[in-house]
Amino acid sequence: MRRSTTNLLIVGLVLGASLIPRGHGSQVQTTAVAITTKEIITMPGLKTNGLPFSSAVKVGNMMFISGVIGTDVKTNTLVSDDVADQTRVCLEKLKSVIAKGGMDLGDAVNCTVYLTDINDYDAMNKVYGTYFPADPPARACVQVAKLVRGAKVEISLIATKANSKR
Repeated sequence: MRRSTTNLLIVGLVLGASLIPRGHGSQVQTTAVAITTKEIITMPGLKTNGLPFSSAVKVGNMMFISGVIGTDVKTNTLVSDDVADQTRVCLEKLKSVIAKGGMDLGDAVNCTVYLTDINDYDAMNKVYGTYFPADPPARACVQVAKLVRGAKVEISLIATKANSKR
């Protein structure tokens, strides 16, 4: 797993009443803003071949996971032509990368599902529901013209540790 950090916010000062004297005891007010880092998280076994995206980006208690398709991470080929099989692999990949960021699927707050055929909605949804049996995240599901490698489904996810009920 490759990790890097970048400062996103720095500690700042907010100058208050001391700039305009108002009598005795003018004060300078300071407000500290937490330093938050951007952490790049790589999905185990993922080969991006130099493509310009990250598997996931974690900022503070939030994690943004790129869309995944139902390919075998070793061969980079679709696991099958069946949308249910592809959905299962997508969700297993999401589960794997979210764990690398110290979270689990229970921390998911939003998913986007892309289907190449909206008629596959029920088959996808049947598998999807097994990964989110209680308190599922908000979700959008849309039909698209085409997905990479001829996939039938792609799923992306946003999670926050604040959502955790542990």
